Amino acid sequence: MLDFMDYCLRRYYLATRWREDTQYSSLLVDSRRILDFSVPTGFSVTLGKSVSPELKSSYTLGIPNIRAAGFLFTSVPLVLPPNHIKAEDEMAAEQLKNVDIYPTGSTLKTNGDVESQGEKDQKQTPRGYLLYGRLYEDLHLEAMYIKSLTRNMHFLAYGVNSWERRSLTAFSSVSTRLLHASRSCTTEVSYTSEAQVFGLSSLYRFSGTNWAAGSELYYTAKERSGGLSIGARYKREGEVPGTPKTVLSFLANPMMGHVSASYTTTLRNNLNMSTRYRFNVYSYEADLAVGLEYSPKGKEQIVKTRLSLAEGLALKLEGQYRRAVISIGLMTHFTHNPRRSIGIELQIA
Repeated sequence: MLDFMDYCLRRYYLATRWREDTQYSSLLVDSRRILDFSVPTGFSVTLGKSVSPELKSSYTLGIPNIRAAGFLFTSVPLVLPPNHIKAEDEMAAEQLKNVDIYPTGSTLKTNGDVESQGEKDQKQTPRGYLLYGRLYEDLHLEAMYIKSLTRNMHFLAYGVNSWERRSLTAFSSVSTRLLHASRSCTTEVSYTSEAQVFGLSSLYRFSGTNWAAGSELYYTAKERSGGLSIGARYKREGEVPGTPKTVLSFLANPMMGHVSASYTTTLRNNLNMSTRYRFNVYSYEADLAVGLEYSPKGKEQIVKTRLSLAEGLALKLEGQYRRAVISIGLMTHFTHNPRRSIGIELQIA
């Protein structure tokens, strides 16, 4: 299940008609959802509340040492449907309904005047902004700002700051991104202050096909070095939730020698599988991971499992009763002295 603040963020994207899956950074989102799910550690309780259509709040209390309070404000009123386990799938299906994303061209009016489809779409799409902040017990602060500049352009800034400068874990960083999307291409310019990294990425969607390809260029001013990554994705997905889908993705970083390939598919209704193979041509390090996600029909339950040669075994069970969702996770590694962890997480929204 999505965290309450993540759920509010996704709803904001839907309200402003922005699609995350068109970005180069989202090239592997389908496989990561099944293979890179988070496993609870310890015990934590999170309370999420919609104070008003514009203001949302979240409070977390956990063991060990997890105490945080977060707030999210949007200029666009968000009337949130109840958050539940399968909300992520439903929102993805809503995005798929907008087949002609970021339309261009013109439409003919009855009076003979021609109105640009882009101008018409600009009037229908609200321009807004989002402010988010979360403060932890150790005064560790994280914040985010998103601004919808136009229908096709978004600006995002994310920062992390620790007030305890003398602490060994003190850390501060600011990341900014400017994204521009068109019917066939999404371009992103980014900067991260931690290592002074400048990046430029683009993902091109081939019209009339299920293919998309892109690349990313980055330069690290601190180390005076650069890099390049290239990727491609084949994605066939029905507009109706539950229909079979197939996603094949490839990502490579020639300078670092990293190669990754993943395959995600629907084995049967409510059962998804993903496999991923990673390899480094310089160090010869490799990893093979297999994951399954099962959500019984008519039940608010999800079971996720992952088996990786490098990261070990992970299992996560989620169940919902009314507004409460409980998650139980287990993780262990395949080493001589394996690190094991088990956790329980309770979310009420």
